[in-house]
Amino acid sequence: MIQFKKVTKAYPNGFNALCNIDLVIPENEFVYLIGPSGAGKSTLLRLIFMEELASSGEIIIDKYVLSELTPVQIPYYRRNIGMIFQDYKLLPRRTVYENVAFALHVMHVSPKKIREQVDYALDLVGLSGKKTHYPRELSGGEQQKICIARAIVNQPAILLCDEPTGNLDPETSWEIVHLLTKINAYNTTILMATHDTEIVDGIPKRVIAVNKGILARDQVLGTYVQ
Repeated sequence: MIQFKKVTKAYPNGFNALCNIDLVIPENEFVYLIGPSGAGKSTLLRLIFMEELASSGEIIIDKYVLSELTPVQIPYYRRNIGMIFQDYKLLPRRTVYENVAFALHVMHVSPKKIREQVDYALDLVGLSGKKTHYPRELSGGEQQKICIARAIVNQPAILLCDEPTGNLDPETSWEIVHLLTKINAYNTTILMATHDTEIVDGIPKRVIAVNKGILARDQVLGTYVQ
């Protein structure tokens, strides 16, 4: 479960990216996070991933109270969270297999287990035949699928998606979101920040709208525009 209790994120210049957010997201839910650019969507995701810290309030993710985590504990906490970015962030000099396996190597997972988990993740995204390819040899949609495989290779409980279809054509965007709904069906909580009106309206899920750092709307099976 994800809980925000009166969470504010303020910066030294006086800008409040998030203001007094109260939010509960149960396990296994799929949530669209919508709002204009600069509304606070990415900030909310970064707070969950602990790329940034809340200025006030409390964030609780499953058993973790984020404000109480030490720097040593943060990498262990992040093992339960996958992150997908709009700009892929793949390692250009590593193969598809190596990109997906990288985090498992850092965690000192056994070679046998790495092979099993990478094969599973690549099969799930439909790119088992691309193991030896490099990112430059893939289309944008394929690169994003590799990012998804990398994010789920450790079978995280939560998957954070920051504009995952922002750089893709409409047909490929639908493929990516259908893949995310498939992953959600395997008991993974998904938060997807998006500006894609057609996808939000075409595959109805819970919609959380943020505007100027304030929670403007929280709607079950919502639409992009109320």
